[in-house]
Amino acid sequence: MFTFAFMKLKVLHLFLLAILGGVLLGISFPFTGGITPLSFIALIPLFIINFELNKKSKRRFWIRFGTNYLYFVIFNAITTWWIYYASESGMYMAVFANSILMLLPWFFTAFISRQLGENKGILSLLVLWLCFEHLHFYWELSWPWLNIGHILGTSPKLIQWYEYSGVLGGSLWILLVNIVIYLLIRNIWFRKESVKVQTPIFIFLGLAITIPIVSSFYIYYNYEEKVDPIEIVVVQPNIEAHTEKFVLPRDYQLEKMFLAAESKLTASTDLIVFPETAIPYGMDEMGLEQNQSILMVREFIKKHDNIPVLIGADTYKIFKDWNSVACRPIAGSSYWYENYNTALMFDGNMPLEIYHKEKLVLGGEKLPFIDMFPFLAKYSVELGGTAGVLGFGNDPAVFEARGVNYAPLICYESVYGDFTSIFVRKGADIICVITNDGWWRDTPGYKQHRMFSQIRAIENRRSVARSANTGISCFIDQKGEIIEELGWNEYGAMNATLNKNTEFTIFTIYGDIIGRISTFLSLAMILYAFVERIKKTGVMAKIKSADKPS
Repeated sequence: MFTFAFMKLKVLHLFLLAILGGVLLGISFPFTGGITPLSFIALIPLFIINFELNKKSKRRFWIRFGTNYLYFVIFNAITTWWIYYASESGMYMAVFANSILMLLPWFFTAFISRQLGENKGILSLLVLWLCFEHLHFYWELSWPWLNIGHILGTSPKLIQWYEYSGVLGGSLWILLVNIVIYLLIRNIWFRKESVKVQTPIFIFLGLAITIPIVSSFYIYYNYEEKVDPIEIVVVQPNIEAHTEKFVLPRDYQLEKMFLAAESKLTASTDLIVFPETAIPYGMDEMGLEQNQSILMVREFIKKHDNIPVLIGADTYKIFKDWNSVACRPIAGSSYWYENYNTALMFDGNMPLEIYHKEKLVLGGEKLPFIDMFPFLAKYSVELGGTAGVLGFGNDPAVFEARGVNYAPLICYESVYGDFTSIFVRKGADIICVITNDGWWRDTPGYKQHRMFSQIRAIENRRSVARSANTGISCFIDQKGEIIEELGWNEYGAMNATLNKNTEFTIFTIYGDIIGRISTFLSLAMILYAFVERIKKTGVMAKIKSADKPS
């Protein structure tokens, strides 16, 4: 009876640890607490849970599943509950499905630990988690919003070395510190080893914490932008996404944006940036130049010395035959159409430059595995405008206007570091981010989204001009610091002088090196563990065979 009560209490402790750890990681994330230092200890409860469970044989799988899942549900709920305002079902999917995916590295770690020993298991967790974050940028269920390295995004002075490592460098740092502290707890508390014996680990922990901080401060205070200025105006029309944007008359919305832009134009202005779907009503790309909205923009820039304009729009193409899973039939005809979330560049009398958004929002603009299961299209979240299953671009486009090259990132694309670096390698001197962000109301969502632009600035050493429909619009320098911003629910425009840059960072050239190496090492360790498992199974079979009476 005593043993049974004791076992129940130990399981209860594991669940309490899961709750504690999920809360710690959740409130360490930007704008849902933002207590960054907690991230360096928030994973320790998971290490204790998983490596202690490896020592037990009964109920191990289900206790591991329950505690780990509880941890990640709490973390996901704290950090992304605000998706509810865009889609209640989308929020549940993001929280509960992404939590399932986050279990994968831990279950592979448990398997490797049982086959190769705890220390190799700990090492495997490091590379498995980095592998998971890397693959989360690319596959059908891509949702890299909660990569651990993003926790440091509000502290540009601490992450200047992202120009070498990208955001996974931050994930590696946080994981490594958590692991080292766990080793100290394990050795001193669970194994009852003396504190003195842990001196090398304490030294390593000190170096693991201080070296990234010192090196980042050194880079920060020694980095100087090359003076190569251009003047940009960004507009924030502040048109409510749910009730106004796709209902108000087109002319009214454009006039409101033109009025805001005119208040900040100078003789030196090189570009005006309007937000995502600033032209919110579908335009046929075959007749763009005859569309009333395009003619209005043309007339506006003609009044202002043909100043270049970057603007978001809702466009579509018509096809004679079915073109992709995003195609929809045109009622009463044999033709099909495909919607796009589009960026347009106006440059004087030059033909329009067009870019279709490539990285689509899961659930809102695309559904996973829809190529294999086309019937899923009817379950997409309807948000108005360019919502549903969208067509997408196949090649990042760099817009050129008056001799300056711009990367036209649309909304969710700014979450993707590797993807952004493609624009820069193609010659982008300045990164422009156009977004809506009004779907989530005044919640942490739009603030977290703004933070990703700061990280992209550091990774590529490119200044950023960001236009958001309801906020936050801002200018960001090459060190990731915000120069000026328009807050939430404000109408207006602002101008700033940003420096162009043509030099490439290590991250720009090589991309996510840490992620690719971790993926290779993860596969190698899993294979190694399987081989050891097969060997052990073979040995055990021989022993049992030898023990049988002849």
